[in-house]
Amino acid sequence: MTQPVVPCPVEEAIQIIGGKWKLLVLRSLLLNGPQRYNELLGTVTAISQKELTRNLRDLTEAGLVTRGPGTSRMAGYDLTKLGKGLMPTFKKLLTWGTKLPASR
Repeated sequence: MTQPVVPCPVEEAIQIIGGKWKLLVLRSLLLNGPQRYNELLGTVTAISQKELTRNLRDLTEAGLVTRGPGTSRMAGYDLTKLGKGLMPTFKKLLTWGTKLPASR
């Protein structure tokens, strides 16, 4: 008899926060606190408006980011309690990243 596949928490987390832009949006909100759309556009280097909009929508649907009232560009974005729970993970990434070879 085949055992049911139990979802792997690591796989689920990667599906939610995976990708370059989501991690950089989360990093910006963790470091800078609540920001408006245009502020995020400026702090997440090289992201397009389309990508920022898509990633904010995904992170909001996943319960990591909350969007305040206002029009899309005037609305403030902030991390939820669940999103703020990523701070220790980002601190570990920072520590690990400082050990990478400088030639990268």
